[in-house]
Amino acid sequence: MALSIMYQHENKLERAATIEDLPKDASFIWFDFEGADEEESALFKQHFNINGLTIEDVIHSNSRPKYKNYSDYEYLVYQKIEPDTFEAETINVLLKDNVFITYHAEDIEATDEIDALAKELEEKTPDNLTPRVAAMMLLDKIVDFYTETVETIESKVISFEKRHAKDKHQHTIMDDIFDLRSKLIRIKGIIIPMSELVDELERNKPLIQTDDDRHYIHHIQDHMIKQKNLIRNAQELTDEIRSNYESYNNYKMNRVMQILTLVSTVFLPLTLIAGIYGMNFEYMPELKWKYGYFTVLIVMAVMLVVSLVYFKKKKWY
Repeated sequence: MALSIMYQHENKLERAATIEDLPKDASFIWFDFEGADEEESALFKQHFNINGLTIEDVIHSNSRPKYKNYSDYEYLVYQKIEPDTFEAETINVLLKDNVFITYHAEDIEATDEIDALAKELEEKTPDNLTPRVAAMMLLDKIVDFYTETVETIESKVISFEKRHAKDKHQHTIMDDIFDLRSKLIRIKGIIIPMSELVDELERNKPLIQTDDDRHYIHHIQDHMIKQKNLIRNAQELTDEIRSNYESYNNYKMNRVMQILTLVSTVFLPLTLIAGIYGMNFEYMPELKWKYGYFTVLIVMAVMLVVSLVYFKKKKWY
């Protein structure tokens, strides 16, 4: 549970322990609520004069990516990818006057992007730093982490294909394929809505006001197009791996069935002969014939050889 307060002072981003420590002439103020407790949530509700329904969305919901432009503030919902489970994690963003607010749960790994943004602003604070600029920079950080995640999963897919190219007998292949596809679907379920949000921001005039803003959003769009292409290629590759594995298994099964059928066909007449002479009838002339046993064995052997030669000529084995 933490509340971080940062503000711009003389083109430099500095930190404040409490709201009371903020200078009145601060041109940019950033409140980062990470796993806010009841006291911090109460401060969030009382201090910023935000609509109650928006506050409820921020504190209690896990909304899809969206952008809302209200009369005196703007509300955005970003989603990032949790690197271990590939689940969506929500970062709520509010822009009000010169105030930039981020609100997210403590148990998510949003600190990667948040910390990266804070570090960049502390090292080199832009002269034109505003809540809108900060929101765009945070979005860029999130999308950059998307790229890392997508490229990592793509590398796993490619290495998986190479590793199992000659190990088609492994029974765990399909489990691995479905695990990869599950991760790809979860990633796609985050990136597609975020891509729609980026497209909406690009069309929205209140947020995109300058040529630099348009260049920035186009830069983010290019990254997301690349990510969607990587995901699509990875999904197609897993489809091909699964299809090849299933085809190989079907081929092996057909070979087994073919061999079993040949064996059954070869031994069927032999079984018939053995069945006939295994009947316990009293009057069977061949039973008392001196050469009957050897004659039947010879006939069975000839039938076996003829069957094998016939199947060989037909190239059934």
